[in-house]
Amino acid sequence: MTKVSSTMLSVGTLLRRAEDTGAQVSVLVQGTWLEGRVIGCDGLGAVVDDGEAQALVRLDSVTAVRFRRSQLEDAGFADTRAHGGGASGPIEAGPVTVPHPARGEQYFLSPGPS
Repeated sequence: MTKVSSTMLSVGTLLRRAEDTGAQVSVLVQGTWLEGRVIGCDGLGAVVDDGEAQALVRLDSVTAVRFRRSQLEDAGFADTRAHGGGASGPIEAGPVTVPHPARGEQYFLSPGPS
């Protein structure tokens, strides 16, 4: 019998993990690898700083993310927040539910209260 899982992994999950730990990452964007540390990541994009310059990448343009697991297991990162358990297992995100908009329905983001 085949095991079925509802876990979804995303580039955003890995980039947030790298941001939390300070790990050096490589991000593949349109055939080019960018390297650096993630200094900010939200649901739309991430800022990667290579020490000399910063790049803002859209998460939907990222094909792959890689970083060394050893960076997470170093003593310097012992107090970082863990996502989904221990640092030696796979990095997992919980289930994601995306509602389908009704025909003609549009969502606009408005600024929050000041």
